[in-house]
Amino acid sequence: MARLRNPFDPATVGCAASIAVIGLGRFGTALALELMRHGTEVLGIDTDEELVQSLNGHLTAVVAGDATKPELIEQLGLAEFDRVVVAIGTDVTANILATSQLLRVGVREVWAKAIDERHALILDQLGVHHVVRPEADMGRRVAHMVRGALEDFTEIEPGYAAARLEVPEPLLAVPLRELGLQAKHAIGIGAVKRDGRWMLANPETRFEHGDTVLVHGLTAKVEAFAVLLAKQRGGGVDRRRS
Repeated sequence: MARLRNPFDPATVGCAASIAVIGLGRFGTALALELMRHGTEVLGIDTDEELVQSLNGHLTAVVAGDATKPELIEQLGLAEFDRVVVAIGTDVTANILATSQLLRVGVREVWAKAIDERHALILDQLGVHHVVRPEADMGRRVAHMVRGALEDFTEIEPGYAAARLEVPEPLLAVPLRELGLQAKHAIGIGAVKRDGRWMLANPETRFEHGDTVLVHGLTAKVEAFAVLLAKQRGGGVDRRRS
């Protein structure tokens, strides 16, 4: 029997502003707490009673139970949730079974964590809407940072990326439209961080000393632009803040 802490009304939680997270290990807990910080209602589910108790009061609701069981899926009304995340990472069989149950009852959007490519392939074949590969994704992200001059890097999808870069002296005080960065380097500038605040960039934006910019474009072009900026700054990137 699942035990529910901090009870809620499934009719109100099962909306676009609420998400169920199955599996409250390091990944699932970090995900759930971050969602809460951004105002999302979160139902957390795990088989570990002690772990569930530790999160009581930190999530909208927490349940100790086995999400591979159809009766728990029905009891919690997970079919009414717009989004459910299967974050189980230590038991591939449980991950697949829980995911299958969610798809069977018609959850509109299922996200599932894969521990390796074979697991990801199975989830894809099941019809999971979003397969998450946190370790592989982080490995690729760090690789781009290690091999080049990028301070921060996110690959939006294979071949297209965004990166955070400091602005060198040669680009200061000139309107963005006059710099011709898109024509010369095939990259775009989406936003500027100044005095701790991000703002959208526009053609009239003029960079100031200490600004950081969000650059986007084809991965190879973003990396090449990062190397160019590092050279213009006198070589290298100060990574102590990264």
